[in-house]
Amino acid sequence: MRFSLDTIAEDLSPLSVAILELLKEKDKKPVKGNVAFQKEMFLIANYIDKVNERAEFIPHILGPYSEASEVSIDNLVSMGLVEKKDNTYKITPSGIKVLGLKQDTFSSEEKESIADFKEFISNLTNDEILLFIYASYPDYTIESTEYRRIMKSRVKNSISIYKKKASSVWKRLLLLQV
Repeated sequence: MRFSLDTIAEDLSPLSVAILELLKEKDKKPVKGNVAFQKEMFLIANYIDKVNERAEFIPHILGPYSEASEVSIDNLVSMGLVEKKDNTYKITPSGIKVLGLKQDTFSSEEKESIADFKEFISNLTNDEILLFIYASYPDYTIESTEYRRIMKSRVKNSISIYKKKASSVWKRLLLLQV
């Protein structure tokens, strides 16, 4: 049984809409891999309460992890709103149409923050992403299998982040935590 895009849009949770917003940002640039996806969603959930209520992040082997986010993106893939290819996630034309029907889900400030999170994370390597998350959210490192390795290379990765000009976004994200 096929559902119309209107019907699909009506049933989407704020978590699923946030995923579509994330994938739409930066000219629909794909999200590369599960580490980037989970950490971008973690930042979004920490900023937008209605996403956080659904995401339920817990400490995990690579820091914060949300099974609900993983299930939501898999559902979006099965509905044809997101495409997964070579461990990247990309919004589809149907996903853009459905997102257009859900434009009132988030404020312009919340959408701008989603764009900032994507810009920040998309320019980093997985080790740099983990360094930022581990340093900023130490409560989520208790189950990490990578924490020690990442912290041993923190100076090198911090310099790399700075050279990528990501530091202004980094500072903004740190301010959001206060």
